[in-house]
Amino acid sequence: MKNKSYLLNIVLTAGLSVILLACVLVKTFLPGVILPALDIPGVTLISLAVLLLEHFFAPGAGRNYLLIFFFSSISFALLPVASGIAGAGEWWKLALAGGVIFTGTTWIFESVTERIASGNGSKTALILTALGIYLAVQCFTGIFL
Repeated sequence: MKNKSYLLNIVLTAGLSVILLACVLVKTFLPGVILPALDIPGVTLISLAVLLLEHFFAPGAGRNYLLIFFFSSISFALLPVASGIAGAGEWWKLALAGGVIFTGTTWIFESVTERIASGNGSKTALILTALGIYLAVQCFTGIFL
């Protein structure tokens, strides 16, 4: 794990795959259960969970925001369509929204992480900040997706 710059993209793909697998299993065995939509707050929640995992496993990893946008767009476009959660015509909206939201969330989370590291560096402060980011994004429910 010497080169940790691509770990974020790997964790995103693995985390999104596990979440979508759970959704497929729930839809298969419990068809009456209503699953949450893959909208802007949902994508932000997945992004924050992935960023927290990556921060605790590989702190100080390098960032290339162009590659983050590219790989997150591919992940959010192909995986939901392949799992049947999203329709075939929705791939471009998920790609655009997933890429922009994940890249923006990564940028905000990275700046917050640097700011918290300059203080006492508490891990609970980072978790509470991620919760605050998620609550701030709730106003975008039902927009664009």
